[in-house]
Amino acid sequence: MEMTEQHAPAHLPAPIPANRWALWGLGAGALGIVANLVTDPIASLTTAQKQQGPAVLGLVNRTDLQIGAVAGFLAVGCVLAFAAGWRQWSERHGAPTSAARLVALALGASAGAMIIGYGLKGPLAIYLPGGINANTYPRSGLYSILMLNDSAPYFAWWGVIVAAAGVAWLAFRERLVVRWVGVVSVLAVLVAFAWLALTGLTDFGGIVGPVWFLLASVGLARRRA
Repeated sequence: MEMTEQHAPAHLPAPIPANRWALWGLGAGALGIVANLVTDPIASLTTAQKQQGPAVLGLVNRTDLQIGAVAGFLAVGCVLAFAAGWRQWSERHGAPTSAARLVALALGASAGAMIIGYGLKGPLAIYLPGGINANTYPRSGLYSILMLNDSAPYFAWWGVIVAAAGVAWLAFRERLVVRWVGVVSVLAVLVAFAWLALTGLTDFGGIVGPVWFLLASVGLARRRA
């Protein structure tokens, strides 16, 4: 009689999940693009219109300001959620390096600046005609807020550019991040800083930062923990 030997089924190790926390970066990038580029009420104005002074407020779309404020504050939440996930992930690899700590700190700094930058959209949304407190203040006062709104939501993203520099270091020096994400990070830093150094323009951080978030988050999300 032939005896068949039965083997217990082998227990394969469970696959390590991808870094789902990095998907918050997709939200931050997409919402940043909406808040800074899609709903920017100043971008559609001509130079002649901008030179009208406080009268230009009559040409500003109040709804764009409201949507921009909402998208901006949602982006803040996404940036902070990403930063929390990044910190937890980096700690799994041992004591975080200075570059890893820099990424988390820079993202937190950027989130704080974004609260101020996008917070400037709120007063215009409620005080311009159609807002809940329309005609409460004179146009001369609101015009000063409009001028701040022209740059503040953009340079608030410079913390993200600093975070990109940290990610680039981790990609090429520490080998903790995939190389192509490091390349994207280097390009983001170079483009933003080049505009700053050559022209004094701080706004490019708010254009490059959201795009970097979209691209880098894909690479970080697909990398196994």
